[in-house]
Amino acid sequence: LSGVLAIVPTRQAGRRLREALAEHAAARGAAVFPPRTQTPDTMLALGAEGPGVASRLEARLAWTDVLRAVDLAEVPDVLPVAPPARDFAWAWRLAASLGRLQTQLAEGGLAFADVARRAGEAFAEAERWRQLARLEARQVERLAELARSEPHAARRAFARAPAPPAGITRVVVLASPDPLALALD
Repeated sequence: LSGVLAIVPTRQAGRRLREALAEHAAARGAAVFPPRTQTPDTMLALGAEGPGVASRLEARLAWTDVLRAVDLAEVPDVLPVAPPARDFAWAWRLAASLGRLQTQLAEGGLAFADVARRAGEAFAEAERWRQLARLEARQVERLAELARSEPHAARRAFARAPAPPAGITRVVVLASPDPLALALD
């Protein structure tokens, strides 16, 4: 089974699978080369690692730069009220919120620009999402200036063209109810 990548719901499930296979083989006087195991999340993490992919800190700092530099008149639906102080602390907190939103959307294989496009023109929040998409594009540009790629975009790209680890000839999804849409891709 060494050529198999088993997608399991938790790391504990992977450990228990390996133990069960070892017990099964031992009861028959045999040995087993267990499959590699990963959770859907750790499998996706492969796409957000490696040279050139920004860390979470770098991505958040890029957001912070974008937020401190943006003209608030360009994003009235995102920031309808000017903050009392457009300082680093304000931008850092908002950057964390935007990063969490990117993560939630990335789980479904989406970027900010995809939301308004998928929802259509009748969507009441379409303009807000278009403004968020412009901000996200600036964050991606800021990271590109530093020769880094945005980690959520890297995960989406990995899901579109996955590269399984060396030696893997088969991927099996085991008892993983409702895995993330991006993991299924």
